[in-house]
Amino acid sequence: MSILNFIFNLLSGEFSFFGYFFLFLTAALEATPMFGFFVPGQVVAVGAGILAKIGSLQLFETLLVFSVGAVMGDLVGYYLGAKYGENFILKYGKYFYLKKENFQKTQALIEEHAGKTIIGGRFNSVTRALTPFAAGSANVSFLKFLFFDILGGISWAVTFTMLGYLFGDNYKLITDYFGEFLVIAFILGALIAYAYKKINQKRRIFHRRHLYILLINLLALYTLARMLENFVNQELIISFDHWLNSALEIFRNPYLNDLFILTTHLAGTITMIIFGFVALIFFISRKKWRYSLMLLIAMSGGKIIEVLIKNIIGRNRPDNALVETVGYSLPSGHATIAIIFYSILIYYFRNHLRNAHLKYTLITFCTFIILAVGFSRIYLRAHWFSDVVAGFALGAFWLTLVILSLEFITTVFKEKVGKIKNYLNR
Repeated sequence: MSILNFIFNLLSGEFSFFGYFFLFLTAALEATPMFGFFVPGQVVAVGAGILAKIGSLQLFETLLVFSVGAVMGDLVGYYLGAKYGENFILKYGKYFYLKKENFQKTQALIEEHAGKTIIGGRFNSVTRALTPFAAGSANVSFLKFLFFDILGGISWAVTFTMLGYLFGDNYKLITDYFGEFLVIAFILGALIAYAYKKINQKRRIFHRRHLYILLINLLALYTLARMLENFVNQELIISFDHWLNSALEIFRNPYLNDLFILTTHLAGTITMIIFGFVALIFFISRKKWRYSLMLLIAMSGGKIIEVLIKNIIGRNRPDNALVETVGYSLPSGHATIAIIFYSILIYYFRNHLRNAHLKYTLITFCTFIILAVGFSRIYLRAHWFSDVVAGFALGAFWLTLVILSLEFITTVFKEKVGKIKNYLNR
């Protein structure tokens, strides 16, 4: 099943309300000064246009909810500006990436050309969330603001939704040629790399080691997409999957079976719950709050994404597995969770152990466990080789994304994070 078909089924029937509500919420939040910088409304609008083109959404309803959402979000911004004025930006702007100078420039434009600024401000990433607030702060009459804001909201919704709608045919041609998963991975990777560059230009948050983490992230994303595309198109690696599955038969015996069953349990559900809980208690006892949060987000999020991809792909497992298996095969859940959990331990050992011999011994041991778990899934006929590679890639991609995101959050919201840490450390 392709991603677009999966989305089509998801948005059909009883789930359609939630799809349109998500579009409404995106448009509304993008227009508010608190969340505007973080919400990719234009990207979502283009994506919704593509979905409308292929029939997953209705074009009129999509345009309507985006327009109404944009106007409603602007009204919230206008109200906040009228009630709290510039003091709101001065007091809370630093927490939401809003700069005083950008607000003052927007306010100056409002005072000179209110109508043009209200309409045009929506199309600028810097002024989008500030324009309604500045209009309220500058005491622009409500009816005047509402008139131009409705024009701007409708224009914005039509422009970006129709851009995706018109691109829909080309999207189909591109995905037919390159592969849908590779195209989506390229778009997602480009967005991650662009966000990394823009954030670092403004904040200088990331250092050399984070660049290496970004490169691992992008390589893992490509590898995951490549494995998914290989299965969809039944490429050469699928033949290798079947060959390897058969070739291992001559090595299978009761002793190795027991050994690899024990090995595979090192990333089993019960084991990971126990190990994860112990690791969480350890990090909390050491007051390593970032690692605690990393562990929770990476393991829970990784599991959710793995199950979602399995249901999108729907690949069957090998026959006659030597262990009990449930659900689809691609990607391997054991491989995903193994690389997430044991890589977090590696990341901790690398940064916090001073004894070099002990550090590299533990890092080598964790690396061996990751690889052993992956091989055990193939040996036990629980997964194909490409399932395990995809699982490793998914886990590496998600974990590195979580690491970079936490670095961004803890730096941008340093004061808030510091207060929370002080409270927890009592």
